[in-house]
Amino acid sequence: MGMLVVLPMLAVLYGPRVDLLGPHAGVLPVLHFALEMFSVVVSLLVVITAFQSLDTYPSPRTNSLILVFTAVATLDFLHALSYSGMPPLLSPNGMPKAIFFWLSARTVELLGLVLLTSGLRLRGPRSAWLLLGIAASLLVAMLEPQARALQSALFVDGLGGMPLNARLGILLCLGYLLAAGWMARASGSDRPLFSALARASFILGIGELAFISWSSPTEAGVLLGHGYKVLAYVCIFRGIYLASMRRPYQEMVASRQRLARKEAEYRSLVDNLPIGLVQLDTQLRLCFASPAAEQSLGHPLAALQGRHIAGIMPAEAASKMMPGLLGALQGERMELDYALASATGEQLHHSVIAVPDRDGNEATRGVLVILQDTTERTRVQQQLDLATRETSELRAALDAHAIVAMTDHRGIITRVNDKFCQISQYSRQELIGSNHRIINSGRHSKTFFKEMWATIGRGRVWNGDVCNRAKDGSLYWVQTTIVPLLGDRGRPAQYIAIRADITQRKLAEKEARRLAYHDALTGLGNRRLMMEQLALAAERAQQMSGVGALAMIDLDHFKEINDTQGHPQGDSLLQQVAARLKEAARPDDVIVRLGGDEFCVLFHNLGATSKEAITRAADIGERMRNALAQPYRLGSTVLNVTASIGISMIHSDHDASELMQRADQALYKAKESGRNALQFFDPRLQAEMASRIGLLRDLRRAIEDDQLRLHYQPIVDVEMRVTGHEALLRWQHPTLGMVPPDVFIPLAEQINVILPFGIWVLVNACLQIKAWADDPLRSQWSVSVNVSARQLHDPEFVSSVETVLDRTGANPRCLRLELTESMLHTNLDAVIGKMQLLRERGVRFSLDDFGTGYSSLSYLRQLPVEQLKIDRSFVRDIQNSTDDMAIVKMILALATSMGVEVVAEGVENEAQHARLLSHGCQKFQGYLFGKPAELR
Repeated sequence: MGMLVVLPMLAVLYGPRVDLLGPHAGVLPVLHFALEMFSVVVSLLVVITAFQSLDTYPSPRTNSLILVFTAVATLDFLHALSYSGMPPLLSPNGMPKAIFFWLSARTVELLGLVLLTSGLRLRGPRSAWLLLGIAASLLVAMLEPQARALQSALFVDGLGGMPLNARLGILLCLGYLLAAGWMARASGSDRPLFSALARASFILGIGELAFISWSSPTEAGVLLGHGYKVLAYVCIFRGIYLASMRRPYQEMVASRQRLARKEAEYRSLVDNLPIGLVQLDTQLRLCFASPAAEQSLGHPLAALQGRHIAGIMPAEAASKMMPGLLGALQGERMELDYALASATGEQLHHSVIAVPDRDGNEATRGVLVILQDTTERTRVQQQLDLATRETSELRAALDAHAIVAMTDHRGIITRVNDKFCQISQYSRQELIGSNHRIINSGRHSKTFFKEMWATIGRGRVWNGDVCNRAKDGSLYWVQTTIVPLLGDRGRPAQYIAIRADITQRKLAEKEARRLAYHDALTGLGNRRLMMEQLALAAERAQQMSGVGALAMIDLDHFKEINDTQGHPQGDSLLQQVAARLKEAARPDDVIVRLGGDEFCVLFHNLGATSKEAITRAADIGERMRNALAQPYRLGSTVLNVTASIGISMIHSDHDASELMQRADQALYKAKESGRNALQFFDPRLQAEMASRIGLLRDLRRAIEDDQLRLHYQPIVDVEMRVTGHEALLRWQHPTLGMVPPDVFIPLAEQINVILPFGIWVLVNACLQIKAWADDPLRSQWSVSVNVSARQLHDPEFVSSVETVLDRTGANPRCLRLELTESMLHTNLDAVIGKMQLLRERGVRFSLDDFGTGYSSLSYLRQLPVEQLKIDRSFVRDIQNSTDDMAIVKMILALATSMGVEVVAEGVENEAQHARLLSHGCQKFQGYLFGKPAELR
């Protein structure tokens, strides 16, 4: 820009004189007057802008701008009137007077720029400085003759060969250029203004060179000098305008951004709260409802807004709420729990909190109502009361409200609610400024929290169950939802954690697991626990060098004790046996009661070598045998009871069933040798398992030789009507006959032919569905097919099922796939994804053998299942076992809360059927209704 300004000036100063106007030289005064008037107008605009716009943001330079540019505008106006060529009345003295006013205006202008740059504050009212600027310029006009005479006396024309005006012009040029350099170095919030003033000062300095020869100025020099002046004034006004307008605009943008962030925080909090929020005016008419409240009220906000709350809520609920709402208008807080019947007759439970809604002046402008559907929580509490009798803990869990905490992007706690303080036992002062390590229980791995931070760090909501530690050291569980609030750059700036106390639910799950995996009489583990532990021991044998062992223990002649002493004394004996086994075993050994007088002990890590392991197993086993051989006191009777023990060493190539069989064979050998003895499994007994190898060989050709059969067992409803069948795989061996499925299914999984077996079952089941398609009754039946873990985790599982459906033409809604709980412990997200894809095709899912595994209720709710099947082990003794009955009731209650149906398996007599029917079971399966058989 500097070159563009300097080059034209050099051309005018040192180039040939050119008359730009030629014969139209008479218009030069008019052009001169127009350019001067433009400058005067710009000066006045600067004064007006400083006088008005800068009122909002007071500046120390406001009065300086008013003073300087008022005087400059007046002097430039007088210069324009005095210029040569103007009417005589306006310019009686001609060019000398015009030159005087020009130099005076430029001098005042330069001094004004220096004043502005120095930051000196001119105090007082702006109007006073406006009048002072006018007065000062008029005083200069009145003293113009004396001033010119003084100039002549101080600067003699021709001194040094340079006229007085030329020297003044050069001094002004240097002054402007120095002021431009000074202003260009300014920084801070006023930099835009000083940048504009620096450019203007530079242009004015270069422009002064056009007038160093006032005695014979060229037309080009006059026009270029005044053009530079116009350009400079444009820069000055632009700088003043931007300085007065940009700052308010930036403040407005920042205010909008803050408002948008607050709105986003509020909206995210309201939308993610598991409770409904309703705002009412002073007439109790609906103004606002959150999404959760819309769902609770059953209508969108648009359909309810403006209506009275009594016309929105059910009449029964409204009558209970009205006194509290009226009290809230008077400044009171209202909390209410109520029950009502839905349109289908189902009983619903709601919780309501109403508080006054006050404005900034603390005046009540309405009521804020918090709605929470507590139906599910109430039902769970009722069922757990019946199962565990822990009514006080369950009541505490159901009465809990949301626990809320807010942190910054680093996880530092910035805000907590009262419930957080109550459950953690820390005060608000102790929590704020800390992070959540203060309540870390140490129950979760670093990977758990690393994955959580990775999720919320990407701006995604995280859900999960977390175990925390209170200030007194006690543990509590919370179901947690963490919502990230994004900042300007799309990154989380804050986090809101919303929690619900699920400690009682976790305790109930633990109790249910204890009932499923432990013997009620002795407190030891049961068969299920042993089978799982054996599977883990086999895996450990593959990964580690340590050798383990399995000991099977049987009391000698226990039946005689039961017959002679009675069952109560027999139970007491079994309890004493369990206690002695615990004392004789090592802390890490797993002790279970298989049933009756049969016990098992699983020894882990007996030694690095087989010889060392066998020696240690023999020592522990002998210690147990001696402990069990000591006299027992049963009431007033003292008995001597011995035990036989069989031990099988654990190797990597043995499955759980094989280990149990080997230990049982060793136990049989111990009894055969005279009882009260300890025997190890003899490898020579392996010959007795040769038939198993033959089964493995024959099993590989079962499909090819058409030996597989599909039997169907009916499933009936409460009216004994058939609603479907379960397809059960059978193996018709050419010489052995019908091989039980619990024999060949594990073998099929072992030799990895379970996948083709599963496809065979699926194809034949779908063909049967297709065959029933034209029958009005049977076309409504479903066919349930069991899915193995290998099938479910096969990457091609979904496509293979879809292919079978497409090729057979079977109705997908008639196909039901049965999974077991144990399949859900690995890669749950992938399993749910596969189930969702097949469910979209119409395929339905059942959870088989429910209650035998360990299902977390937090992920059980995520599963797209429509049916739970109670395992036959709970139905078998339902008439006599209170534990089995409690588990069945809990499963039925859980299914009701989840909205799924229940099928009881293994129903074999009318008493079982009647007992299940009385507790609300919907469907049944078992020998009472039909044995598995081929369809005719």
